[in-house]
Amino acid sequence: MTCTPTTRDAVRTIWDAGRPQYDGVTDAVTAGQVLTDLVRAALDILAYRRLEWAPDAIQLVSNDRESYLRYEAGDDVTADLAVLLSLALSGHAVDGIALGEIMGGMPPWISVRILVLASPQGASMNRLDLDPEGPCKMSWYGPFDGTQFSEIAIGFALYLTHLVANVFDDDDGEETFEESIEWVR
Repeated sequence: MTCTPTTRDAVRTIWDAGRPQYDGVTDAVTAGQVLTDLVRAALDILAYRRLEWAPDAIQLVSNDRESYLRYEAGDDVTADLAVLLSLALSGHAVDGIALGEIMGGMPPWISVRILVLASPQGASMNRLDLDPEGPCKMSWYGPFDGTQFSEIAIGFALYLTHLVANVFDDDDGEETFEESIEWVR
C-alpha cells in the first residue's frame, strides 16, 4: 500500500533534498483534495507573511523560476508549475482587492478556486473568479494521469517550500524554514 505525503511532509521532503512521492493518489477526487491542501497551505503562509492582498509582493517573492530549480525536486516542468501557481494567487489578490472595493469589505482570502483540466495531451490550470461564499478548492477534471498529477503536486509543493523558506532576516533559510513550517498543516 502506497501512502500520500501530507502537505507538511511534502514540504519537509523537498527542503531535505528529496522528491515527494504521490503514487498513492490514483483518482481525480483524491488529486483535488491533495492539491486543495497544498493551495490552502500556500494561502495560509501568504497570510502569515502578510502578503495576502499584495499581488506585486506575491510575484516578487515567488515568480522567479530559478528559485525553484535550486531544490532537488525542481525541474523545468515543476518550476513552471510553481510560477503558474504564483501568478494564479497574485491574480486572486488583484480580483479580491477589486471585489473588496465594490463590496465595501475584503472577501475571504481563502476563496480562490482553481481547476485542473486534464487530457492525454497534457493538463492546464485555470483560476476561476473569486467565490466569496466558498472556501479554497481545487478540482481535477478529465482523465486522471499519475505523472501529470505528480508534476503539478510537486510544483505546488515547491511553491510552498519556497514561501516557507523565504529569507527575510539574512539567515540561510534554515531558521526561517523551521519557524514557518509550523504554519503548514
